[in-house]
Amino acid sequence: MIKDIVEYKTDDKKMLTTPTKPIIFDEEKGLNKLIKDLTESCIEAKGLGLAANQIGISKRIAVLMIPKDEHFLDFERTVLINPEITSHEGEMIEEEGCLSFPGLYKFTRRFKKVTVRYIDEKGIPMEITAEGLMSKAIQHEVDHLDGKVFLDYALSDEEVEKLGLKSANED
Repeated sequence: MIKDIVEYKTDDKKMLTTPTKPIIFDEEKGLNKLIKDLTESCIEAKGLGLAANQIGISKRIAVLMIPKDEHFLDFERTVLINPEITSHEGEMIEEEGCLSFPGLYKFTRRFKKVTVRYIDEKGIPMEITAEGLMSKAIQHEVDHLDGKVFLDYALSDEEVEKLGLKSANED
């Protein structure tokens, strides 16, 4: 079922700024429904990822919907249960948005490459190393689960100007 996205400006900010509760996989009731709700809500909102607290549920789970091609016609879904970033390297500065901050885009400083450990939707412990868009999406969703938002990583207007960065969303 498609769920409403918690918006920072108008809804309960505490839901987005409080760390979520870990999932005990074998004891979690309704996990498949939650995964389905997150997936459907992410697709409907045209997002790259969605954390459970963004639909009002304080559970440590997120879905990523990363496009397989530049046309955004086909996606690869990754379900992250209890994700923890175990290593990182490099730095990238790119423009970033968030479904909980509709219409707002800011340049953020993120790690270029991350390794994350998590449990997949079948209960299997996994570890992946990601770069680029996948790395940024993992960091963004894990931050949500840790009670952080992308503005915590946003560059100041002075930094953006000093670096000569131009928004893709400016006219």
